[in-house]
Amino acid sequence: MGLSVDLAPRNPNHLWLTNPVMIASGTFGYDGYGRGITPDMDLSQLGAVIPKTVTRLPREGNPEPRWDPPSYRQALQDGEFILLNSIGLANPGIEGALTDLTPLWAEYGTTVVLSLSADSADQFAEMTAMAEGVRGFQAMELNLSCPNIENGAMFGHSPKLTAAAVKAVRANTALPVLAKLAPNVPDVTEIARAAVDAGADALTISNTIPAMRIDVETRRPVLGAITGGLSGPGLRPVSMAMVYRTAQAVDVPIVGVGGIFSGEHAVEYLLAGATAVQVGSANLADLWAPFRILDQLRSFLGESGITDVSDLTGAVDIRALE
Repeated sequence: MGLSVDLAPRNPNHLWLTNPVMIASGTFGYDGYGRGITPDMDLSQLGAVIPKTVTRLPREGNPEPRWDPPSYRQALQDGEFILLNSIGLANPGIEGALTDLTPLWAEYGTTVVLSLSADSADQFAEMTAMAEGVRGFQAMELNLSCPNIENGAMFGHSPKLTAAAVKAVRANTALPVLAKLAPNVPDVTEIARAAVDAGADALTISNTIPAMRIDVETRRPVLGAITGGLSGPGLRPVSMAMVYRTAQAVDVPIVGVGGIFSGEHAVEYLLAGATAVQVGSANLADLWAPFRILDQLRSFLGESGITDVSDLTGAVDIRALE
């Protein structure tokens, strides 16, 4: 059974994954620094791990509470599918990450993608140059669309700014570059084309949607930062539609992310046009979720008689709808 996929076929360095199941940035362990990963987790079984996004300087993140509901696992068991988070990119900064975290990533035994967020194209260029030659990761993902920080959607809402950020990174590294796009835009294809034209090897679709909930008893927002990002099952149909539309507009691999809790959900994204998928909120309910999802995907392929996972990419049948 063929499970390997290439997320950068036009880049001389390529980005081969042993399978299409990736861990989304910041969701494997609540703090994003690697804790939560236990010795019995064989990360080499997964396609890739994307550690928590790093910024130029350290960030403490948003005030508590940062999660609603506080327990994703209990919420899902209770049938609650509106999951909000507002971490605010808490991280040690690029220098701390390159010094202290990359040696840990190098021991994961799988592909690792460095996730970057910056305040300007020049800062993206600076961070990329700082990371050049550092071991522990094989590609970069540009977080252009985090809704949990001030001006977090600045790049992701503008084709011009998206292109500037990607171009700045592309000029400073030969590694594969993925651009992570925002869902709350009028036309995602316009921004996707801008990212690809500027040198992105692949696109990650999508980030969370700006969202808010209020406790009617206290009349206070449930999140310390007032608003946050909608993730989980509620995001899945929105992100999937974006994957489908973008796949019709660009010819680079797409990584689908948003509300993937089962192998069937992963197959849906692949059919819509994704080459690979990232598991996010499911990790916050169960750190073993990506392993289970990979097993379910493998079982689906076997039961369906599909010998190569790439045969699913973009294979949605819309003939009856035309």
